[in-house]
This record gives sequence, structure tokens and C-alpha cells, in this order.
Amino acid sequence: MPDLSLQIPMMAPRVTATLEQTHVTVKVTPNNPLFAYQLTVPKGWAFSEQFGPVPTAPFEPQGMGFFAVSAESDAPVIAVTVTSIPFEVPIDTWARLVFAAEGWTIVSAKWFPGAMGPFFDVTGTRVRAGVEEVRRSSLRVDGSHLFSVNCLSGRAHWDQAKELFWVAHDTFKLSKGTGLTRMEPWLSAQGADPAFEVAYPISWSATPVEGAPEGVAAVDIKLLNARQDTLLAYVQVKVQRLEENEAIPPVDQLASKALGKLSGVGFAAMGAPVPLSDEDDPRAAAVPGWLGGFLAKGQMGSSEVTARMGFAQRPDLLVTWLLLSPTVHDDTLVALRAQRAFEMARSALRFD
Repeated sequence: MPDLSLQIPMMAPRVTATLEQTHVTVKVTPNNPLFAYQLTVPKGWAFSEQFGPVPTAPFEPQGMGFFAVSAESDAPVIAVTVTSIPFEVPIDTWARLVFAAEGWTIVSAKWFPGAMGPFFDVTGTRVRAGVEEVRRSSLRVDGSHLFSVNCLSGRAHWDQAKELFWVAHDTFKLSKGTGLTRMEPWLSAQGADPAFEVAYPISWSATPVEGAPEGVAAVDIKLLNARQDTLLAYVQVKVQRLEENEAIPPVDQLASKALGKLSGVGFAAMGAPVPLSDEDDPRAAAVPGWLGGFLAKGQMGSSEVTARMGFAQRPDLLVTWLLLSPTVHDDTLVALRAQRAFEMARSALRFD
């Protein structure tokens, strides 16, 4: 169970009141000078440029600095890492999966404005070797790199360290950042009638759907393997012109109808579609005319597959988004890329 007594500050009034006397802004230039960064930490904390293994492969975090108040096993520490991720993925979902894989129970997860743009902030607890630990990590993107400030302490030290940690998260910024918020370039595809434009990652491909009924336009967005002979994930955006005074069915009926359409391409649902909550789909609220989103689990052949559906109403139009992808358990990276492609196709939809 999450520790409901755990206080997670969103500011640090006690520390900032004496910041000039108690803290120092540290500027660090790792082996790769493009990753030079700065953040504010307590004076007197020891610093090490490297800690543990130093992997360089994509998707593996690489240590760029380690700050510690003492060598005690549960003493507060701050570790800065960078992870190379050359594909668009939702970093909040990524962070949640990393925490879960490492045995953390998430207590809080939110977006905040920061020194180099919005960052995702997640806090979790776990018990290891009989000691309760607290971890607070903040993640932000700069191009194809994910930078993380990871603060860790034993629960016994948390109340003394929590504001120190917040200052580190809030002040982190790159010295030579690119300023790019896209992890890979975006392309656009168009539907004809009704006319619309949609964005997708460059590692995917997109084609208009031929032979759509009158008043319906759609674009298929596909992720293929390296040999371009196997479909890994699929997104479709469909725009339907509504007749004058035509009423849109309830959103659960739209989901059932969409599920029937997916059955035509071999998707066998294992149960009814489940509505997505705000926590499951935090960016849905920003979609104009959003009606609702759903998730369904099923199979295609011998493979387990996840289907995601979303619906929105625009003036005289009904928009449907469909996604088929592997489960997170079977192929985490493809599942995350598919979720992000779905979100991009939804947020970047434009009409002529």
C-alpha cells in the first residue's frame, strides 16, 4: 500500500529562504559535452561523475553524476542519468513502467513546469533488505535523449531531504540543450473528403484509405519491422461527415461498433471495451470535442493484442481513432511507440 503519510513538496520554502548560504549551483560536463548540465545541491555534498555500470546502448540509462551527503546506505542521494530513446514514446508511461519493474509502488505522478520546459515527476516507495526507501524522479526530453534526476533516501531521512530534492528537480537544466521536444522528426498525412491532416513519427508510414464511403476519409498509420515485411502496430484516423441534425450514438455504442470493425481484421476481443480514466489517458482532456476513450484486450492469431479507441466530435464531424499493438508485457517498446503514435494522431489533427 502507498505511504499516505508521505509528504511530497511542490515547493521548498524552508530551503529557498537560505538557499544562497546552504546551496551551490553545480555545473557538470560529462564525457559527452552536449550533455553538460547544472543543478542546485546542498553545499558539502560529495560528487562522483560516474556510478555503477556505464552502458551506452539505446534505452539503457547512463550515469552522468552522483551527489551524496554521506556513505550511509540509506542516506539521501541525487543521481543524474541520460537515456537514449530514438523513437517517440510517452515518457510518463515509460517512467511508470520503470518504477514498477524496479519494485516501486507509485505514490504520486504529475507534470510540472521546469527550467527547461515541462518535466514528469514521479515518487514511489519500496522496502529492500528491511529498509523502506523513497525515490522521487523527474524526467524531461531533449531531442532523442531522456534526462532524469533521481533522488533516493531511506524513509527515515525523507522529511529532512524532501525539500533539498525538490530544489534539485526544479533547477536542473542542460547547458547546451537542443530545445527539441520531439524525440524523432514528425511527418504529416492527409485525408481527402472531409479534408484533414494528421501527424505521425518518421519511423512509421502513412497512407490514405482508398475506397472509403462518401463523406468518410481515413488514414492508416503503420509501424513495420526493419525488413518492412511485418506489421508491428497500426493506427487509423477516420473522419466522418455528419448529416444535418444527426445525433451521435452514446460513446459506449461507438466503442462497441469500433470493436466490431476490428473483428473484421482478425481481432478477437476478450471482453467488452473498458473506459480509460484520466490517469490512464492524461492527455485526452486537451482534445477538442473529446467524447471518450476505451481499451480492449484480445488476440490476433496466437498473439495477445491491445486495442485502443478514441472518439471526438467536431462541428459536423465525428472523429474515430483506432490502435492495434502488442501488449506492454509482450513488447514494451512497440507498445509505447504505438501509444505515442495514437496520441500524436489525436493531438495534432488539423482540418482545412
